Amino acid sequence: MGWFGKKRDPQDANEMLRRYNEAETARLAGMTGDASSAPAMVPHTLGTAGAPAEFVVEDVFTITGRGQVATGKVSSGTIRVGDRIVVLRGATEIGVSELTGIEMFRKKATAAPAGTMAGLLLRGKLDLARGDVIRTGPSA
Repeated sequence: MGWFGKKRDPQDANEMLRRYNEAETARLAGMTGDASSAPAMVPHTLGTAGAPAEFVVEDVFTITGRGQVATGKVSSGTIRVGDRIVVLRGATEIGVSELTGIEMFRKKATAAPAGTMAGLLLRGKLDLARGDVIRTGPSA
């Protein structure tokens, strides 16, 4: 019997959205001074046209007779088989190689677009580690 008067009716979705938008407008106005000048939505792009593709290394292992495999995520651009790559650690270049294969979810691919997880097969032996960045370089 202690529940009398405690029940609340569910809010209408439109009313909840209106209240949220008002609160967000007030919050933005407090940060910028004027909420009307704040952009309604800022688009997020994964890369710019003409910029080199980048791949962030998460794990590295070697396949005997094939080369070195780096797994991770393509952060910008599109990486393709045959691309000449440069490995960066911080701001220093640690090696140059060629991309001989791409595999995504146990399927071979010829390209890996931005935002996808992939395994890159590299020619030769490089000193790769977690956190390194693989960037496509100029073609030879």
